[in-house]
Amino acid sequence: MRLPRIRLAPRWRGAFAPTMLAVSFTLNVIALSLPFMDLRRGLSTEPYSLFASVRFLWDSKLYVLAAVVVAFSMVFPFLKLGVMTLVLFGGVRASRERRTLELVERYGKWSMLDVFLVCIMLALANDQFWIDAEPRFGLVCFTLAIVVSMLTSARMYGRLNRESPRPPIELQHPHWLTLGQLTLLALLVTVLLVPFLEIDDWLLEDHAVSIVSTIHGLWASGARALAIIASVFLAVAPLCASGTVVAILQLAARHRDSVRLRQFAQLSRHWAMLDVFALALGIFLVEGNEFVSTDLTWGAFLLALLLALYWPAAGWYERRV
Repeated sequence: MRLPRIRLAPRWRGAFAPTMLAVSFTLNVIALSLPFMDLRRGLSTEPYSLFASVRFLWDSKLYVLAAVVVAFSMVFPFLKLGVMTLVLFGGVRASRERRTLELVERYGKWSMLDVFLVCIMLALANDQFWIDAEPRFGLVCFTLAIVVSMLTSARMYGRLNRESPRPPIELQHPHWLTLGQLTLLALLVTVLLVPFLEIDDWLLEDHAVSIVSTIHGLWASGARALAIIASVFLAVAPLCASGTVVAILQLAARHRDSVRLRQFAQLSRHWAMLDVFALALGIFLVEGNEFVSTDLTWGAFLLALLLALYWPAAGWYERRV
């Protein structure tokens, strides 16, 4: 019996999106069956995986946090791929495609929650004798799966924007905007450099961990691809979405079509993941004491302050482009 041939919706023809979705799905399935890293404390070594994280939270009666990890790291990646597949094959009405892809773009980044949790552990274990954390292939698979799906949704959403662009809006109050951008930029750079955690364990070498040192720890531990991805999500994208880079580009394109500039602003905002990193830090404070005892430092409070100011400002800058 010959199976009917499945066809893409006319406006989404092309091999790029279906191929990328298939790659992301395959990497997600592989990641669920492999450990993210090996954890060693003393002479005891055990693998860490998504299932291990959820099991630990559930056994600790932290049911809400367990549900958060399941929802964002295990369910949502497949849900996102399913939604984009429906769009590709005409399962979503054309009038709702933009809104559907916008939601996928906005919430897709939260799938990186468990990846950032692993990043914090790797950074804390860097250059320690009593503890060690070594990245495994499952972490690479899961990270690449999320990045591939985000690239695909960004391309699809960008295509819709090119087909029906909104009229450009002139930038208002440039002097006030510059002052706000500089203030936000200074706070952002401070958050990247100031430590947010400090090891409090007599068996370990005392050192503080910042976002920059976390990225350095990933690089030193051999997870260089993850270090580059973390740099984009935690430093480059937030800097672009803060408004400084966008304002420079807007000034250069003041008398030109600003569709691509708006797309750049939206992409930077959706890929900026300091809020995801902050939630991962909160989960680590709850479940990470068995791995290593830590104390919060000023960087964590500055991160909370930045997030309180950052998203309203970034959204305002994006709307004004």
